[in-house]
Amino acid sequence: MKPSKIKEKTIVMLNGQTIQGARKEYYCLYADETAIIFAPTPKTKKIMIPTELALEWIQAYQFGLIDLKMTSRQMRDVVKDHSGWSKFQHGFGAQMVAIVKTWAEAHPR
Repeated sequence: MKPSKIKEKTIVMLNGQTIQGARKEYYCLYADETAIIFAPTPKTKKIMIPTELALEWIQAYQFGLIDLKMTSRQMRDVVKDHSGWSKFQHGFGAQMVAIVKTWAEAHPR
């Protein structure tokens, strides 16, 4: 699948939706070509993730570099070394895993 199609499908998949992480649900307030914004939870404030970063994680899943059996830390350690984003951006592991899990459920390999 072309990266532009992955981006388009990711935005539609997330915008205004609740997605399930390993232990929590996350509500996506907004998603577009630039950013994905999650609503605050009892333990966090709002979180904004660059859409490109989410696409890096999704593509790593599609290419078999990461899988759903891995922890968020294991996934992050694989993706961060090849990412175009600052390593601190990968600190939202729980949300990133939820995005990958949601993608995997909608688009099995």
